[in-house]
Amino acid sequence: MSIGENVNANQSGDPYENFRSLLQQSIVFPTEYTFKFIIKAEEAKIAELKAMFADVAAKITETNSSGGKYKSFTVLVPVQNEEEVITYYKQVSTIDSVIML
Repeated sequence: MSIGENVNANQSGDPYENFRSLLQQSIVFPTEYTFKFIIKAEEAKIAELKAMFADVAAKITETNSSGGKYKSFTVLVPVQNEEEVITYYKQVSTIDSVIML
């Protein structure tokens, strides 16, 4: 399930409505949710991403791109419900040029 596809699917009202519905139908909460992000390999952006998950028991794995310009992150986070998932996506979306998978 890709956040980008689902956020843009609903053009009226809450842009996360379709994604919220898919989460409710496909995931049993509470659970450990897997987020995937790609950002430019800039220390400030990396620090910003990591700071968003600093206060939770997140497991963060990072991988360099072949050219070294980007880093991909897999973040496993315990969440209680779909609203927590959406909140994390909203927070991460504030990072310039982030790609959310």
